[in-house]
Amino acid sequence: MTGSQVDDAPASGAEGVAAHPVNRRAYRAAIVSFIVAPIGGVLAAVGYWSGSTESLLGIGLALCLGGIGFGLVSWAKFLDFDEDVVQQREPLRTTAAERDDFHDEVEMTKQTVGRRGLLVALFAGSLASLVVGFVGPIGSLGPKPRGERARTNWAVGRRLVTSDGQPLSASANGLDQIATVFPEGFVGVDDAQVIVLRVLPELLTARTAAGSVDGWVAYSKICTHAGCSVGLLGIDNRQPQVVRELVCPCHQSSFDPLDAAKPVAGPAPRSLPQLPLAVDDEGYLVAAAPFDRPVGPIAWDEA
Repeated sequence: MTGSQVDDAPASGAEGVAAHPVNRRAYRAAIVSFIVAPIGGVLAAVGYWSGSTESLLGIGLALCLGGIGFGLVSWAKFLDFDEDVVQQREPLRTTAAERDDFHDEVEMTKQTVGRRGLLVALFAGSLASLVVGFVGPIGSLGPKPRGERARTNWAVGRRLVTSDGQPLSASANGLDQIATVFPEGFVGVDDAQVIVLRVLPELLTARTAAGSVDGWVAYSKICTHAGCSVGLLGIDNRQPQVVRELVCPCHQSSFDPLDAAKPVAGPAPRSLPQLPLAVDDEGYLVAAAPFDRPVGPIAWDEA
């Protein structure tokens, strides 16, 4: 051929790498996306722990996931992964020229990705922020741990107070009368509500008397069947034996207050947790220990 002939063969090796066009727009878009993603992850974490789950949590997760997704797409465009190629069916073997082209493509990719440490670092940070953003929601999944049911606001020496904050005196008159009380300083806390009554000490069984004082007994007000409030005391005065029962009005579960509040009727599967009692120096009823077992239904561990 004459000297005017132009060689149309594709460039290879270092020349092929150098001649590859760089999509700066996609590169910049990937950087911006991988910066937005960590911001979204942090925003989601702040939203969860601050209680703003209806606004900040959703916005944060959307920014984090959207940033990672858009960043990956932009990164792929920057690496020229969006090329449309149609390959005709051919024998499943490669020629020397095809192997050289493949080698050049691999080398180009290594050099391109290797030179873009900023993109790699930002992408790793985006993934880390996604984990941070999901820590709260993931921790909220599943049943309430059993340990939480075993830890209420009752503690040794904490006074029993009524709903208006008045402490309950151990010398208060009246037998077979119930009252709802709470730990002092925690009035209205659901899992700490207690039903307390006073009976003649000689009527109590030995295991019940161990947690009572001067005939005062206290039990969790949360029914062990479905979590309703045990708020009724039924007394049958007909001889030969007076029967006392704490009754849950939801499903008519009944408990014996003289015998550790064991269930005697209805669907409740176990006794009401008992709160051991004592009397402080000023003559008021206080908790001698926390509940003797977790409060509430067993189903709370299985929901």
